[in-house]
Amino acid sequence: MGCTGCVKCFLITLNTLNALSGLLLIAIATFALSKAPLAYIEFLYGLGGVIFVSAILGCCGICRENVCMTATYGFLLLGQLIISLLSIFYIESLWEYIEELTKKDVPNKWNEEMVEPGAMDTYQTLYECCGRDSPDDYVIGRKTLPSSCYPQGDTQGIPYQDGCALTTSKIFLNHLSTATGIYLYELAIIVPMVLGAIYLVIRFRKQRTRYSY
Repeated sequence: MGCTGCVKCFLITLNTLNALSGLLLIAIATFALSKAPLAYIEFLYGLGGVIFVSAILGCCGICRENVCMTATYGFLLLGQLIISLLSIFYIESLWEYIEELTKKDVPNKWNEEMVEPGAMDTYQTLYECCGRDSPDDYVIGRKTLPSSCYPQGDTQGIPYQDGCALTTSKIFLNHLSTATGIYLYELAIIVPMVLGAIYLVIRFRKQRTRYSY
């Protein structure tokens, strides 16, 4: 029983950290909303939600010594482990995808700006940038920079100096880098959690069998 108690305390501690990491992923997804590809945002929301729910389920199952809840918790951990491994394995492809997306998205929006002035306003306000590559892009065909190129729209101030292509790429990759660190952290703690969950399921089943006689 002493060993079982240690494992329970160990898993509850890790579950607390796991729940916090799940909430952190949800926070990153919320912060990156409208600043990163939709599929990436949905992935972070989904993974963060599963991590948080599994942590709560694990704590409840362990405290109540419930075989079904603890076993379900163990299967959710295995799912998280697989997702974390796949995320790390395909992380380079995701970086390339985001860079490629940025290369296409901003120039397309800039082409719209050339036909219909104001198309870049949302990008420039959101990402604090100006022009496709720099404010100099507006020299052709326009005498003044749009107000979205200035902090708080103050045209008397200094405009943003970075182009939106570079800025959006940096922002996307920064979010991805932060999430990658969480994937590695998840991988480090999930393996012992899976082993601990398997051990507890076996112990709880033995206790239930013993009490039934």
